[in-house]
Amino acid sequence: MIKNSIVPLYQQLSDEIKAQIKEGKLKAGDRLMTEAEFSQQYEVSRITVRKAIELLVDEGYVTRRQGIGTFIAEKKLRRVVDSDNLVRSFSEASRLSGQEPSSELISVEWVPPEASVQHHLHVGEEEQVLKIVRLRKIDGIPVMIETNYYPKKMEFLLQANLTGSTYEVFREHGLVPSHAIRTVQICYATREEAQRLGVEENQPLLLQSEVTSDQNHEALHYSKVVVNSQRYRLTMIT
Repeated sequence: MIKNSIVPLYQQLSDEIKAQIKEGKLKAGDRLMTEAEFSQQYEVSRITVRKAIELLVDEGYVTRRQGIGTFIAEKKLRRVVDSDNLVRSFSEASRLSGQEPSSELISVEWVPPEASVQHHLHVGEEEQVLKIVRLRKIDGIPVMIETNYYPKKMEFLLQANLTGSTYEVFREHGLVPSHAIRTVQICYATREEAQRLGVEENQPLLLQSEVTSDQNHEALHYSKVVVNSQRYRLTMIT
């Protein structure tokens, strides 16, 4: 680890583990060292190790098993989709399909950023980010739970109607959602998610993670969206 590097230590450790996976030193199913073991071997704090692991979990490289440990995940097909559909809002995409979108606001708060949020929004750990959680519906039926994180400059959203399209608010402020990177993987419904989406607890759901940037390639938001796949279809044009 390079202590005086502009690259955060947690990012360096995350990159080192990724390199070991790519080189075959760590294989699917292998158990990672404990936080204490990583801390001792790489001479970093356990907080740094925890943030590195959080980032790897978020990117799908490792999985946590409660009470057992953290393991290298099975290899997944990773596809990059280049399409204008990526930068359409939920509201816009729904209306284009002839459906009526609506939202239920669950929570709005300023929070310390998780490692993945820091990484994607390029904010420091001491900076607070705006977290907005909404239940999104199509024709009145719950489809997804959307958790969005915004940097400080987006605080004008607090004055907006958050049950409507935030992309329309962006454009009113001269910000055009122009670029997006989205990943999709499987997750399992928690009790709260199941209640909100009207599904069984532990039912397989889709987890979409996305970072969206404006016309100047500056991050607008980072989102995590839990989707009831029985009520959602994603078409990918490549």
